[in-house]
Amino acid sequence: ALGREVAVDVARGLAAAGVCVVSGAARGIDTGAHRGALDAAGTTAAVLGSGIDVLYPPGSRQLLEEIELAGAIVSEYPPGVHAEPFRFPARNRIVAGLARALVVIEGARGSGSMISVDHALDLGREVFAVPGPVTSPLSEVPLALLRDGATMIRGADDLLGDLGLDRAVSGAEGATELPPHERWVYEALTGPSLPDAVARVANVSIPEAVAALTRLELRGLVRNVGGRYERRLASAGARADPGGRLNPGRAAGTRERPAT
Repeated sequence: ALGREVAVDVARGLAAAGVCVVSGAARGIDTGAHRGALDAAGTTAAVLGSGIDVLYPPGSRQLLEEIELAGAIVSEYPPGVHAEPFRFPARNRIVAGLARALVVIEGARGSGSMISVDHALDLGREVFAVPGPVTSPLSEVPLALLRDGATMIRGADDLLGDLGLDRAVSGAEGATELPPHERWVYEALTGPSLPDAVARVANVSIPEAVAALTRLELRGLVRNVGGRYERRLASAGARADPGGRLNPGRAAGTRERPAT
């Protein structure tokens, strides 16, 4: 889904710039944020709605084990406490408390996203939002926040700039520092393409193209979707003046479900 892809991309950019990504390990946006930080060899913290020895959700066990090695697993509950629905909204206040800013990527009407926003504002954190399709129910919360004065971001560069943090070189900018074969293949990738098509445009052999695409995928610059390769979503470049703020205080970065 696009929302999860955005979460991965933003978290990867933040982690590459040295920002710790905080989220709640829930399926979707949360796990995307954690994965993006780990892909960038960065630091991430998962706040659980259970004891730290009860890895929830079960499908995220491997991810949580990676987080334990590369960051931290946090919980206010004693060991052995199982996840219950009422614990998740309470957990969101811990996420907001650990973060310097909250980023809302998706949220349907009535979801827990607004609970996290309320916690963030109560704690004086700044709230950012990523605009989504106006026809998508999952865009309701971020679009409503933008109308109320939250700062819009299009990617990690926007967020880092608003927070006064140095950004890491990424995307096409980073591609200029690639070895020649990888740079040629990256530049040839103007849309979803099969390896043989990339090889023809880049004027390299198919095995060379496949090897370069694999290395680019490991670098987080491209992805494989159904056998076709495409560039990953890049952070936007120049930013407009952010204007009004939902919260006047200047924050710094991390994320969670209503964000990373």
